[in-house]
Amino acid sequence: MRVEQIARVAEEVARLQRMLGHARSQILSKAGQDVEWAAQILISYLAAAGPMRLGALAALVQSDSSTVSRQVAALVRDGFVERRADPDDGRAVVLAVTEAGEQAHQIHRQIRNERYGDILASWTTEDVTALATLLHRLDNAFETRLRGGG
Repeated sequence: MRVEQIARVAEEVARLQRMLGHARSQILSKAGQDVEWAAQILISYLAAAGPMRLGALAALVQSDSSTVSRQVAALVRDGFVERRADPDDGRAVVLAVTEAGEQAHQIHRQIRNERYGDILASWTTEDVTALATLLHRLDNAFETRLRGGG
């Protein structure tokens, strides 16, 4: 029985991933900004955590520094992220969102939250809370496994 339930979870997660792919393009289109999804993720991490070095950002998004460096270069060129001297070590550089980056982040969050609000409008508060709790557990389990902890 458990094997079948796990297979069902795997199928539903795969289906959810496909739906999220479609939702991503709709959210980005509605935001009206020329920011790719991967770049938006970098902006979101920088907006939430504050300025950080490239290596720390790459670790947070679980990507290699060279990939993140290319994405950051485009964000700097487009004015969403800036490089600053590291206040702890003037020889090093930290990345920080600009005002335009913060605005892009806020617009993206607002559109995303409105979209989810529409999707979950018929759900009870208890169901939404349960879903959030279970998704958090699933995310943590994935993260633990990806970091070699299980």
